[in-house]
Amino acid sequence: MDGAHLLVVDDERELLALVRANLERAGFRVRSAHDGEEALALLQESRPDLLLLDVMMPRMDGWDVLAALQRLDGLADVPVVMLTALSGERDVIRAHLSGAVHYLTKPFDLEALLSTIREALQPATAEQRQDRRRQLRGFVQRLAELDAGRQAAGPRVTLSRLEAPRRPTDERERGRTLLASLTPRQRQIATMLADGVEARAIAEQLGTSRSNVYAARKRIAHHLGVPPEAVGRTAKELGLHG
Repeated sequence: MDGAHLLVVDDERELLALVRANLERAGFRVRSAHDGEEALALLQESRPDLLLLDVMMPRMDGWDVLAALQRLDGLADVPVVMLTALSGERDVIRAHLSGAVHYLTKPFDLEALLSTIREALQPATAEQRQDRRRQLRGFVQRLAELDAGRQAAGPRVTLSRLEAPRRPTDERERGRTLLASLTPRQRQIATMLADGVEARAIAEQLGTSRSNVYAARKRIAHHLGVPPEAVGRTAKELGLHG
């Protein structure tokens, strides 16, 4: 649906400018915002045909924007395509259950982005709506499976056996051991996250991009067995600080 009105929200200004230029070249009318608060103000001024939304942003992140859309008159049914560096399974599930219709991860392919946007702009058929309901039920079931595998109160489910839950002191010792096995750069980033330093400031201090910081945080999260957004809190709880 060329000529459709899109709102693109991302705090990485260079990426935002690149996405906007390519979308306008493809025939779309585009407005942009640099954080969630600015996005909500623009959404209430003029309802877009589609929202292209990042997650990790200052002031108000993408999760908060998704929640706000459900509370605002006339905006709950705006199609939302997530475009974010977060690629964890829980993040994908959370986005869909919060109202997003598609989820793309950075770095992205321009043709895939355009194809996804055009698909999201098409009115859903009855069959597609039924498929979507089945998909959401599948996400709910998968989330329950993930939660069951991470329960602290009962047995911990693994692929091959049931393990007795570890005591909190055991968990802390295990966490400290995992922290000690991080690479020097990973430990440096984990320390800065534990001290509350934002990704943008970390990137500036280390002379790298925020995408690289997010990628490193994801690797640290996988290493520690926690969601990426919990890396700083977990590292701080385990005694890591500057």
